[in-house]
Amino acid sequence: MNTRNDMQITERELHQMTADMDEMHHAVMPKLSSALDDIAEGIRHDLAVLSSIVQKETSRRSFIKGGLVGSGMLAGGAVLAACGGAASSSGTPTPMMNGSVDLTVARLASSLEVLAINTYDAALKAATSGSLGTVPPAVATFATTALGHHKDHRNAWNAALQKAGQKAQTAPDPALNGMVQQKLKMVSNVTDVANLALLLENVAAETYANGAGLLQSKANRLVSMSIAPVEAQHAAILSFVLGQYPIPNAFFPVKDARGPQDLSAA
Repeated sequence: MNTRNDMQITERELHQMTADMDEMHHAVMPKLSSALDDIAEGIRHDLAVLSSIVQKETSRRSFIKGGLVGSGMLAGGAVLAACGGAASSSGTPTPMMNGSVDLTVARLASSLEVLAINTYDAALKAATSGSLGTVPPAVATFATTALGHHKDHRNAWNAALQKAGQKAQTAPDPALNGMVQQKLKMVSNVTDVANLALLLENVAAETYANGAGLLQSKANRLVSMSIAPVEAQHAAILSFVLGQYPIPNAFFPVKDARGPQDLSAA
């Protein structure tokens, strides 16, 4: 690994790439805000349907349980199990999904944005303190711009969650956060930071691309596929900085994508 702060492109090239990246981001945001209103409405609808299903199932099981207890036929919860589904220790049915798929994907996306924000913020603080050595101004500009994009994306997802009556996602991705924190302790130069940022940007881009196939509504898929190219452009610029080929795959991969099952309940 190159342990120096030498960029593989000129500062002028990096400044131009950053400006183009920022232009793409701001072109996407108005459409994003409109589509996220539809996401909030979709999440509210899905949660209302799920709540109705759970309430009906609870009433059904309570009726069955009451009838069987009265006739002495209930033994060890076997009848409840035979009725389908699982019961919690309190006897309340545990739904297969804790909310809609779109709700989970929205939380996952926001958690990745929070992680990216924390990472870029830590890197910029390290650069300001001098612990990364000499940082080219164009690198600082790129990091500040990318940080702003991630904040916009996080704010947009959280606005949708809050409009749907949910809490904002403020915690970073739980599975990746530990690894990132360990790597942050070891960074000593711009190259180290760029490699870490590239990892996060690739994961984010792949997660958004993969999420488009999981989301249930057209509006939600539009949001995911609108953000994915911005994250991919972040990754491409970081690849240029590191002297790597910016588009290593003919088709966009999703092997490192985060899935709804990876996000613990918030």
